[in-house]
Amino acid sequence: MGKTLQRETSNMFWAILGVVFFAAAYRWFLFPSNLYSGGFTGISQLFKLLLTEAAGIGVPEAMDLTGIIFWCINLPLLLLGYKSIGKKFLYRTIIAVCIQSVLLTFIPAPKEPLFSDELLNSMIGGALSGLGVGITLRAGSSGGGVDILGMYCAKEYPDFSVGKISVIINAFIYFIAAMRYDLEVAAYSMVFAIAAGMMTDRVHYQNIKVSAFIVTKNKALGENINRSMNRGVTSWSGWGEYSRQDEVIHMVVVNKYELQALKRLIRQEDPDAFVQIISPDMILGHFEKRLEV
Repeated sequence: MGKTLQRETSNMFWAILGVVFFAAAYRWFLFPSNLYSGGFTGISQLFKLLLTEAAGIGVPEAMDLTGIIFWCINLPLLLLGYKSIGKKFLYRTIIAVCIQSVLLTFIPAPKEPLFSDELLNSMIGGALSGLGVGITLRAGSSGGGVDILGMYCAKEYPDFSVGKISVIINAFIYFIAAMRYDLEVAAYSMVFAIAAGMMTDRVHYQNIKVSAFIVTKNKALGENINRSMNRGVTSWSGWGEYSRQDEVIHMVVVNKYELQALKRLIRQEDPDAFVQIISPDMILGHFEKRLEV
């Protein structure tokens, strides 16, 4: 019980730290430059533009309607998450979304961009944003929006990644930004999004799969891996040319989050096992995506 609570506290800490980074990237880099974020934060910015300019709704200078709108449009997505995504992932996401919405609304923003070079501003801000998203996802949570849709689709459709759905949404956002302002605003916003996406992929490697080939004399190891990790294992008999003894080869595919647990199990069951771990370019067939850690 103590270890479970400690692990959950650690995951929640990293999830919150991730949304702090994301919100800081928006308020310190995007907002002063009048650029647009991707995903549902960008959609929230478009709604804010509609409310403040078209509807003429006044907002105190210390507040940003983006955070409030972001929270509102996440409600139906959280319902989707309740029906299709794990409970741990969902409640961490609810906490993360609430904190992120408050931060997007109230974090003080500088009146001028932090860097005079707009490209530098976009790249550093995007990297900070992507770092935050990646940390939050890696902690088994999300900041809502496209993350929930992407993770839902990744679970339902094995070849789907978190980033694919972002392309469609971002294309719409940057088209509107180009029409409302100019191509330069849309271009720098895209640089921000590209930098964020690259950093997210570097930090969040949940969808990266590895294959492990285990050569051992322990015939029960495959069954133990299957029982402990709930992953399918293929086993076959072999012959060790060096040892001149019968061997058993077990093959299993896991994601990188599960790799450490697999190695611990192998060391526990057979410290002398020979293990080869490779990253395949493609996995076909049933491979369950795990959203919780």
